[in-house]
Amino acid sequence: MNKTRILIAKKTLKLLEKNSWEKISIDKILGKENKIKFNSKKELLSNINRYIDYQLKKNLSSMEVSSPKDMVFEVIMARFDILNSHRDSIKNLMNFFTSNPQEFIKSLPSFVESIILSASLANIKVNGIKGAANIKILFLIYLITIYTWRMDESSALEKTMTNLDKYLIQIEKITPIFK
Repeated sequence: MNKTRILIAKKTLKLLEKNSWEKISIDKILGKENKIKFNSKKELLSNINRYIDYQLKKNLSSMEVSSPKDMVFEVIMARFDILNSHRDSIKNLMNFFTSNPQEFIKSLPSFVESIILSASLANIKVNGIKGAANIKILFLIYLITIYTWRMDESSALEKTMTNLDKYLIQIEKITPIFK
């Protein structure tokens, strides 16, 4: 991810701290002298997502290999740690998506890319029929857990970790995702 895109993602997240997504405009973020052309706010959302993915890869560059379940746990919690550093911004986006689910659906491809990255970082198969099933399962786990994260005000995200672990244990019992 280049420096300009990183700066745009940071600026977008900064504006989202105090503003709803509806009140933010491309011009407000990019100004008149933008070097990179963004044609829609959906592209700005994708840029935020790529920035979070970039941070995730950077943070997990030296992750130790362990059991697939433990690695999924580590990757998802690392993502939540990144989201937590932009908590108000992400919660504002979630509020927007909750009241505009069609906008979330339009943004799904970007979120699915992030799930594929997360699965890959955790050494979970992402190709073929088994890979497609794994991606769907991880996406569901992530969606369920993000709502726990949204309400989890603790600095160490204890409730989020507990629920994520519980979901992963339940999934492990009914599907071979971790095998």
